[in-house]
Order: sequence, then structure tokens, then C-alpha cells
Amino acid sequence: MVLPERDNILVYEGEIMKLPTKLNRTQIAQIYADKIIFIYTKFLKSCVVTHPMIKLIPLCLLLIAAGCGSNGAKTATEEPVIPVIAAKVIRGDIASSIYTTGTIFPKQESMISPKTSGRIEKLYVDEGDKVEKGQPLVELEQEMLRIVVKEAKAYLKEARAQLKNLDSTLKRRQKLFEEGVVGAQSLDDITTERDLAKARVQRTRASLERAEQDLKDTVITAPFDGFIVEKMMNEGEMATTMPPSNIFHLVDTRRVKIECGITEEKKRFITMGKEVLIEMDAYPDEVFTGKITTVNPKVDPNSRTFKIKIDIPNPDFRLESGMFARIRIIERESKNALLIPQRVIINGEAVKKVFAVENGRAVKKSITTGILNHPIIEVTEGLKEGDIVVTEGFYSLKDGIKVKASLASLTQSEKRNNKMVE
Repeated sequence: MVLPERDNILVYEGEIMKLPTKLNRTQIAQIYADKIIFIYTKFLKSCVVTHPMIKLIPLCLLLIAAGCGSNGAKTATEEPVIPVIAAKVIRGDIASSIYTTGTIFPKQESMISPKTSGRIEKLYVDEGDKVEKGQPLVELEQEMLRIVVKEAKAYLKEARAQLKNLDSTLKRRQKLFEEGVVGAQSLDDITTERDLAKARVQRTRASLERAEQDLKDTVITAPFDGFIVEKMMNEGEMATTMPPSNIFHLVDTRRVKIECGITEEKKRFITMGKEVLIEMDAYPDEVFTGKITTVNPKVDPNSRTFKIKIDIPNPDFRLESGMFARIRIIERESKNALLIPQRVIINGEAVKKVFAVENGRAVKKSITTGILNHPIIEVTEGLKEGDIVVTEGFYSLKDGIKVKASLASLTQSEKRNNKMVE
């Protein structure tokens, strides 16, 4: 017997038998099995007289052939079952967000420098110290300024004495002028001298006030409550006003701010007073909240972004200047929405579709979606709560095919991004 070159040709004992063209391989295999049984049955008939045990061989061959034919028929008619991974449609909250980054800055900060030049005589604070508004920080050398104040006081006293004398002289000259003893020129001269003396008093009084203010300014105080974060000069060094000498760096971190850029297409979602969620690398398990306090209307033509400022309360001083922040600004929200993983949507379809599992079969359904917060998306039409959708293995499916679904929970990222509860 020779193996066939084509499925519908059978060669047996040199004879070519043409079989129906619609036979499948299982049916052809059955025909071969029948021919084999026929050959061995004929052979055994000639040997049964001399070998009685050979009578059992035909029975075994018949059972084997029957078994092969039965399995082949079953395989040919059994519908395939496709294993898939699936998940249930659930309800939860979802929000689409704007993500950006920024750096923490103090709400207010100041470089402490002198109002008057002088040598630093004493520093009252050091780096890391907490200070209150009005607390002395630096004292400059005061000896020369005290001398200037004394000198100004003496000049003022002298000017007042001259003014007092000229006031008396003017009164007498006025009386003599009325009696006709002196002329108008004499009265005018003394009046002018009295006015000049009055001006000298005012000038010396201003000089005294300036000297006293310079003396007062030798003690530099904190302009607001805060922390000394940097000391830049030491005692004995010369502090000047031009150019200004920075002695301390003072910051107020009871409230902090973040300045960051937002792309121009998101501008419609940014409003004053909107709440912002902030995550810090220093506190990975916490979320801080702040509010938008400034929206710069100017868009940078190079980066196509505009600047915003976010104010964050910091009563326990945990947020420090220079920290890196990840910022999330909510665009839209939907409460108690129907949610599915975005990965279940079939790509390449003009209309968004998914494979649902109903009565053990895959059913292709068209859906309408809403808010997307990768990897979760809202479904507004086409599914209901509790429906089972195929998440893995749907590319090999056809509408109506039999499937065996294994339910899987949402990934941790899918739950975390939307605060979902199964």
C-alpha cells in the first residue's frame, strides 16, 4: 500500500481509487484503517489453523480502529473554546487631570543687608534659627555715629540760640521803625537774618534726625517671622550699602508657593482658587493640597506655556524651600461612573468596541466613552455594571465564538489613579 499524493486518491495493491473530493483527513484515515483490517483478517484466516491465539488479533485491531475513528469524528465536530482573561465593569469615581512639576519656594524671603555702612560688631542669630518680626539680627559699629549725633545736637542748640537772639532783635527794630528812628532797610535786614536763622535750625534738626536714624539703623531687625537659612558674613567684616552687602538670608515658610508652567491648550481648565493636589518625593505616602493664587495671562511663545502660582499652607514647616513637587490639577470629574480598563478597547475600529462575555460566548459591543484617566476610562453607553469584558486575548476572537473567561482584578495602578473600589 502506498501513501496518497493527494487527499482524494487512494493507491491499494497497485490499483488507484478516486475518493469523493469532500472527504476530510479523518474520513480518509478511517478508509485506510478499514483496508488494513481487511488485509490482516485475510492473512489470519490462513494462519488460524496452526496458531489458535491469532484469533484474538482481529478483535484487537477492530477495537483500535473503532477507537481511532470515534476520536477522529469527535475532534472533527467539537467547537473550539478560546481561553481569555476578563474583568467586570465596576462603578467608581474618575477624573481627568493636568500633570506638571515644580519647585517649592517660600511665601516670602529677604536678603538682610544694612541701611547704613559700617563694620559688623555683633551677630545675634545663626543659620537655622527661627526669628520673629522685629527681633535684632545684626549690630553694626556705633561709636562714630554716636559722635555724629552729639555734634548734630550741638549745632541744633547753637542755631536755636541764634534764632532766639534774632527774634528779640527783630522785635526791638520793629518798635524803632514804628517810632521813625530807623529806616525800612534796617528792618528788612534784621528780618532776613532772623529767617536765615530759622532755616539753620530746621537744617540742623534734620541733620540730627538723620544721624539718629543712622545710629538706629546699625541694629538690623527681622522684617517678618521666619528662619535664617543662610549666613553670608561674619563679625568684624565691613557691610556696605553700595553695593549692598547681604548678611543673612531670611525665609518665611509658614506658607509656601510653587511656580509652574501649564500648556496653553489647558488654560480653559485653570481658574483662580482651584484646588491642586501635590505629591512630594520627601513624603511619598502623603498628598498635600493647595490653591491657585496667580494665573499669568502671558503665554511664552517658545514653550507655549503660561505660569501659575500655587499657595500651600505649611503650619508644621515640613515643606522646605527647594523641594521637588509633582502637581495634579483636576480638569473634569465623574462620580459613581461605569469604569473599565482602557486596554479592553479594540484598536483599529472606527467606533469604539469591546468584547463582552455572555453565556460563555464573546459578543462584540459598541460603546461610548467619557473621561479618560489612563489606564481607566469611563463608559457612558453600551455596558452596564457587572458586565464581563475581555481584557486579554481578544485579538483572536470573533463575534459569537465560545470562550472560557478567567476573571482578573484591576491592576494596582488602575485602582490608585481613580480611587476605585471593586
